[in-house]
Amino acid sequence: MKRVEFNEIGGAEVLYLAEREIPIPKENELVVKVKFAGLNRAEELFFQGQYLFQPNSPSLLGLEASGVVEKVGSGVKGFEVGDEVCLTPNITPTEYGFLGEYVLAPIKAVIKKPKNLSFKEAAAVWMTYGTAYANLVLRGGLEKGMNQTVVISAASSGVGTAGIQMAKRYGAKVIATTRTSEKKGFLKGLGADLVIATEEENFVEAVQGYTQGKGFHIAMDAIADSDFMGQLIETAGFEAKIVVYGALALNPTPSFPLFPLLIKGVSIQGLHYVFQTLEIEGRFEQMRKDLFQGFESNEYRPVLDKTFHLEQVQDAYTYMASNLQKGKITIEI
Repeated sequence: MKRVEFNEIGGAEVLYLAEREIPIPKENELVVKVKFAGLNRAEELFFQGQYLFQPNSPSLLGLEASGVVEKVGSGVKGFEVGDEVCLTPNITPTEYGFLGEYVLAPIKAVIKKPKNLSFKEAAAVWMTYGTAYANLVLRGGLEKGMNQTVVISAASSGVGTAGIQMAKRYGAKVIATTRTSEKKGFLKGLGADLVIATEEENFVEAVQGYTQGKGFHIAMDAIADSDFMGQLIETAGFEAKIVVYGALALNPTPSFPLFPLLIKGVSIQGLHYVFQTLEIEGRFEQMRKDLFQGFESNEYRPVLDKTFHLEQVQDAYTYMASNLQKGKITIEI
């Protein structure tokens, strides 16, 4: 079988397909024949050497996928050969990787595939909708019927598009950001109430005008840029919450205006989806229930962009780095 590996730090050019034996599951592991895999920024940071974990040599790659159970290890309960499943990011990337024809998965990372989702869709939901739920509900305090205003940065991403759908399902108003006007119509079509092109428009003026000076209640931020963080604090409402879940700006020490932060009582929170949601049983079950309800009602429907084949893995991550995508990039295997 073939799987994606890399043995040096760099861009997408370091990725290659390796021929390996189909793995044998150990205790509490499954082997899954993969149908589709979803691509994520965290994987890009991983092979660039900028993620929380430093890769092995050679290293595997891939944080989420969908497929069919091929083999079951000892101690596994609740799954059997032939089950249709999703593989979630609840793994250590130095130990597991889901970009391959057959992959090992720890039981904690496996969940039954929602019946009304295709394999392609099912490979694109557990990082996106799960991260959005952790940001907005678990950390941000989003509640149904409270007429809250939510800011979503980098809104055309997989997580961003999921966040828009989730905020609207909860009855919130959505302010979405994108760098240029090119994706404005796309984000409006998903339900965003206001779309701000941050390279062309004044974010502070736009938010203050839309909220009549009251500010927003929750922001989920994938950028962690010093200038943008300052603008978020300036436009935050009383005791608003800013949840930072990404670092697209690659600025390890973002600064922010202290006095507005103190006066408004703004809370800035960090979020790692695996550590603070997937590995905490009560939170995971709460999230799983909400997501399955949203999938069943079609209020949550993954926004899919381009699909590449496994042999095109370098092209897929190069496309991701271009920031041209609208929604989730997938790999067909």
